[in-house]
Amino acid sequence: MVENTDSLKILVVDDERDIREGIERILIRMGYTVFKASQGEEALEILGKETVDLAILDLKMPGMDGMELHQRIRGIDENIIVIIITGYATIETAIEAMKKGAYDFIPKPFEPEHLRIVVRRAHEKLRLTNEAEALQAERARTLIDLDMEKSRIRTIVESLPTAVVVT
Repeated sequence: MVENTDSLKILVVDDERDIREGIERILIRMGYTVFKASQGEEALEILGKETVDLAILDLKMPGMDGMELHQRIRGIDENIIVIIITGYATIETAIEAMKKGAYDFIPKPFEPEHLRIVVRRAHEKLRLTNEAEALQAERARTLIDLDMEKSRIRTIVESLPTAVVVT
């Protein structure tokens, strides 16, 4: 069942193959494009080649952990939404992840529906952000057009002979 109209590109980074593949199956059924990596360096290689909208990162991985990868992703593109997943969930790690800019935090094991809800919310946030940026650009164009029209009218009025204005 595909429920998505404009496909997001999602990067899933987890050292557990079963988790990566399970998340991939859920997201593909939702209509999203999925890239998978088993560790941070592999994820950075993918980000060097592909543009992604959302990253789902495991917190505890060998080598580069999820927090370090999250900061590296932030350095590459601040607009990528990051969701942290972990089997070592504590309130402190959730707060730390959110303070560093993570969009959400999902403790393992999680139900597929919980993942779907979080991803849908992230997708909606991206859609609304893009819509707000488009409206801001339209507003800027409208203000420029109004300023040009105002300037044109001022020039016309100033160039009219005084007698015509009096009449």
